[in-house]
Amino acid sequence: MRQKLLFLICAAAVLASLWLVMKPAPAVHDTSETQAFYFALLDGSIPEPMVIQLKLGDTAKLSFVSDKDAAVHIHGVEMHIVIEAGIKKDVEFVATQTGRFAMEVHVSEIQLGTIEVYPR
Repeated sequence: MRQKLLFLICAAAVLASLWLVMKPAPAVHDTSETQAFYFALLDGSIPEPMVIQLKLGDTAKLSFVSDKDAAVHIHGVEMHIVIEAGIKKDVEFVATQTGRFAMEVHVSEIQLGTIEVYPR
């Protein structure tokens, strides 16, 4: 009787170990999106401020062009983007934290808009 009980306990332990080792990984659904946005700073014009709405994990591809050297700052994430006159500058912003992040051109303090990041 003890042998049968010991055998059943060992068999259960082996089966549990095999299940832990061989169980499928949980499905990861990558629902992140990539969106593209374009900003033109030309002839001293002030573009209308844009509101970019993202969810955590999303990526915003930001493209900038300016007829003068400029620097754009995204507040709250400490992202600085240097733009050379006449040269298109592409950067990616990955939404790693929720909140509202203002984008502005340094020196002139032109408000380009706000990036709003929401929970997924």
